[in-house]
Amino acid sequence: MLALLIAATFMVFALPFIPTAGLFLRRRDALGPPPLSEAAYAPDHFARSLIAKLRAHLMLVAQPVTAVAEYRVDGEPLLVLPASMRQAPAGCANKMSYSFGDLALPASLACHKEVACEGSLRTGEDGIYRALYAADTLHLNWNSTIIRWCHADADLEVEGNCRILGRASANKTIKIDAPCEFASMTAPTILLGHAQRGVRRTLPRGVADADTVAREAVTLVPGTKRRGSIKARRLLEVGAGSVIEGALVCEGGIVIGPRCAIWGPIVAEGGIRIGEGCEIGRPEAPASVVGEDVEILAPAVIHGALHASRRGVVRYK
Repeated sequence: MLALLIAATFMVFALPFIPTAGLFLRRRDALGPPPLSEAAYAPDHFARSLIAKLRAHLMLVAQPVTAVAEYRVDGEPLLVLPASMRQAPAGCANKMSYSFGDLALPASLACHKEVACEGSLRTGEDGIYRALYAADTLHLNWNSTIIRWCHADADLEVEGNCRILGRASANKTIKIDAPCEFASMTAPTILLGHAQRGVRRTLPRGVADADTVAREAVTLVPGTKRRGSIKARRLLEVGAGSVIEGALVCEGGIVIGPRCAIWGPIVAEGGIRIGEGCEIGRPEAPASVVGEDVEILAPAVIHGALHASRRGVVRYK
């Protein structure tokens, strides 16, 4: 009887706090998962995480690998390939693979797991890959598709008709032929089409600083030379052969004519079209191109990053 009385008393006192407790719990659910760390936004974050995990695991093995061996990492099967094996086995299609040397993947391979190598990595034609890492050069053969990410510690070379649906990054240079689709690419230098490294263009003396903010569309005549950023509301058009030392920002779309040099970032809520022969950013001051749809006519040179939230395309005129 006493226990029943204590329970009833507790319920009477706890009753007013039930709605507040429910609100608190719902608020915690509404907050969602914890935020990503700052490193997670780096273009090579997934590659760094994967290769660090594999290297740490293989250090524990502490034995020379002279033939194909299979281990388990976080419950997943891992194929470890010796440096002498230059051609990947068929098993890499459904198992994580790690090579101590250079590696070539067979044509028409649907690879559902990550592939990493300590040398150069070359895909076959018509392949589909989840994620690829190369400590040296990574070469994507004709008609390759990347689902999540690919990274090269040296250069990334992309042949025509490839589709990069996730992140692509390189520590040195990305060379990408056309036609090609992309979502996100980052490198100190991105060479599109048969472009060569850009020639430094300078502004004439006497060009004053002048930032522009316009509520309407802005059109710059061909050959414009100016120092300063431009922000427009509807459409921003840059005439052929212009040199702009500053950012281009638009709530609508941005159209850049051929043979232009834009030294700052290009950001649009709508689409971006960049003409052939353009150079965006500089080696000492990388810039980003960010838009909903991004179309680039090759050849062109980008120093920094390309990001299309819906669809990115590199093509010849």
